[in-house]
Amino acid sequence: MLEVYVKNTQVYDYSGKELFHIHTHRCKHASSEADVEYVEKAIELGARKIVFTDHAPFPDNPFGNRMDIEELPEYIDSLAELKNTYKKKIEVRCGLEIEYLPSFRDYYLNLKKMDGMDLLMIGQHFFEHYEGNYSFSDEDKTNEFIGLCESMVQGINTGVFDVVAHPDRAFRRCRQFGHREIEAAKSVIWAAVSNGVYLEKNYSSMCRKNQYKEEFWTLLPAKAMVLNGLDAHSINEMKKGYDGVVVE
Repeated sequence: MLEVYVKNTQVYDYSGKELFHIHTHRCKHASSEADVEYVEKAIELGARKIVFTDHAPFPDNPFGNRMDIEELPEYIDSLAELKNTYKKKIEVRCGLEIEYLPSFRDYYLNLKKMDGMDLLMIGQHFFEHYEGNYSFSDEDKTNEFIGLCESMVQGINTGVFDVVAHPDRAFRRCRQFGHREIEAAKSVIWAAVSNGVYLEKNYSSMCRKNQYKEEFWTLLPAKAMVLNGLDAHSINEMKKGYDGVVVE
């Protein structure tokens, strides 16, 4: 059985019974469906576990496409209630997906310690050049993958994170997968292996052009820990992922 909470587990039986990487309406680019609706659909599908990993807020809400910092307590409380209400039918887990930005290191430690928080996942959509300056403002993103990979490695090495979401998506702008790309990919892979952190094969990436890079996954050693995530932003996407996720 896939277990994303016990490190150094390398044997997986992913048969769609565990729905990992589910977002909620709070991220502002998902459907308006309530948390309970996801849980009830997961039960209807026959899942044993559903793992919510909504886009985490940052203090003072400097970034978009995520919940506001004021919504975080309600998110945790909502999932805690669902854990209890449905504990005899399905296991509900509460997590967050967040970019690693060095100037917020203490914040990640605080998130990790919060009551009701089961896991933290790096989702590196942009990176920090220096405090207050971020890569999404760069005009030239040709070498974006280097900064993204360096940030993932830094985040992994903190020991705070359990999973890295769609690590291969860092290479979405790359026209080839040459020596520099391979070295950057290996740095992420070996950081994950060394720290007992999972790398997520992302179903949503597989459904999009240039988001999924098979070249990345061919570099993994046998001892790397891999799990399958849906990255669902609606119940329909969750069901689609349940029906279509690749079984390995």
